[in-house]
Amino acid sequence: MKGNTVLICLLCFLAFAVGPGGAQASAPTPSFTISATNITMPSSGNGSIPITLTSVNGFAGTVVVGCMSPNPPAGVRKPYCDLPGPVASTYVLTANAKVTESIGISASAPLPPAAGRYPPGAGADASLALAGGLMLGFGLRRRRARWPALLFLALAMLIGTTGIGACGSGPETLTPGTYTYTLNASAQNYPTLSASTTVNVTVPPGIVSR
Repeated sequence: MKGNTVLICLLCFLAFAVGPGGAQASAPTPSFTISATNITMPSSGNGSIPITLTSVNGFAGTVVVGCMSPNPPAGVRKPYCDLPGPVASTYVLTANAKVTESIGISASAPLPPAAGRYPPGAGADASLALAGGLMLGFGLRRRRARWPALLFLALAMLIGTTGIGACGSGPETLTPGTYTYTLNASAQNYPTLSASTTVNVTVPPGIVSR
């Protein structure tokens, strides 16, 4: 009777160890997650997106993070990540730990001049041409005694037209709105192990682009 009791206990132990599927249960696969916090661009045009990498099931290793910018319609000025294209940043995760970092984001490069606007420097050239033409035309029709007065008039017009052009060509700004960026993270030694998330960046009016 005692032998039967031992045998029954042994069978119960084996059934528990092997599991209901008839094979030993495998351990959960180590992995990680990435999360980000939505931000509003500061007036300086230079901001940062907070990100958090979290180890899952004991993952430990180096994680590579990259940022993918959205593709808005033509003519829209958006911020850009400091980690575009193949450029990325690496972070070291220890088992069951978290890493909190940030990804830089800043104002984009200016777009070509808007339709109908003079290209850079054209305003000054046009002003010089106008003043020169006035000086030449008046000089041919007036007596030499009027030359000082005409010269003063031409210079005044030159200064006036240049000033108007300068006032009309203010700094370019980012297009106000909310833009969605994608953050991709992958394990450096395990390319198939990856995670991603999206983050919204709100751009208020008046942020000067560069």
